Amino acid sequence: MVRDFRNRGIPIDGVGLQLHLPRLDYDTGPVAANIEQLTKLGLQVHITELDVALPVDSQGAPRAEDLQRQADAYQRVVRASLQNPGCTAIQTWGFTDKYSWIGSHSHGTQGAGLLFDRAYKPKPAYDAMLKDSPPDAR
Repeated sequence: MVRDFRNRGIPIDGVGLQLHLPRLDYDTGPVAANIEQLTKLGLQVHITELDVALPVDSQGAPRAEDLQRQADAYQRVVRASLQNPGCTAIQTWGFTDKYSWIGSHSHGTQGAGLLFDRAYKPKPAYDAMLKDSPPDAR
């Protein structure tokens, strides 16, 4: 579609990718390949909405081991995105689970998808995402 736009003279300088990950074992290889394909067209790529949903209990709390697996998923996305210099930004859907959309759309079976919990405390995903981010992006 982007190639077609360019061939027809429609100005397009970048593409935003939304990554609402419903699984902790998400394969980021296709994301990296897509970013590479888009940047080869001369486009800038941004991850514009990133969250990694977790299974939660009836109180909306995730299991501790899932929080670590979520951190690993965030780190994989950062690595896949930033291995290509054409990807110049990664943004999460929000920053706190308190206002996340995931719970209402999953009927309470998933949630806790962001970097800070409902009490605004950083989760392991916060540190994992920073670990591989360039120093000037922190």
